[in-house]
Amino acid sequence: MTDMTNNNMTGQTDEEIINHEQFEDMRDLLEEDFVELIQVYLNDSQKRVATLRIAQQEDDNANGFETAHALKGASANLGTTQLVRLSSQLQECCRERRISEQADLIEEIAAALQRAEQEINQRLGQ
Repeated sequence: MTDMTNNNMTGQTDEEIINHEQFEDMRDLLEEDFVELIQVYLNDSQKRVATLRIAQQEDDNANGFETAHALKGASANLGTTQLVRLSSQLQECCRERRISEQADLIEEIAAALQRAEQEINQRLGQ
């Protein structure tokens, strides 16, 4: 499987950043608590990216796997599809005990988080 988005540093890809239906379903479900959930999600996700960087540097596949798994689950709830896909890839690399080779993938996750945050802020009118 070849991913042509790896070399595209502008962040413009054909892949959706956020699944509209999933995002709106969660917004409808949580109503006034939605904005708070978004802030918690973004803060937690930024901490998880920092944890992934450390796990990569320390060749800590177990921590990398658990952190990628948590990021994937939280991202799936909001429909942030790029983060789900990339976190899943990183999980698989950790399962294969290859986190030490994944600095580029972790930076791709960080960039996807930034794109998701920008799109969420646009959707919330912030």
